Amino acid sequence: MGDGSTVDCVGPGTAYSARFDPASASPDCGHTYTRSSASQPGAAYAVSATITWSVAWAGAGQAGVVPGMQTTAQVGARVAEVQAVIVDYRP
Repeated sequence: MGDGSTVDCVGPGTAYSARFDPASASPDCGHTYTRSSASQPGAAYAVSATITWSVAWAGAGQAGVVPGMQTTAQVGARVAEVQAVIVDYRP
């Protein structure tokens, strides 16, 4: 995730739907950053995602499995933060 964390997700995940609130937690697999990426190179976390799958096939009277196929991609994720200031308020 670029911040020293790793996330391992199992299964196909949840298909995107416009009804999901972007500010909500992932319904099945996600990560929450606890610090801004401002101090990182390019002000972004270097996030890498790898998808691993096995392919089962059948045709022409034959069948087989191709295990462990992988695709990897990287992206920079900018994470901002908002800081609150607590003051002594007494009405």
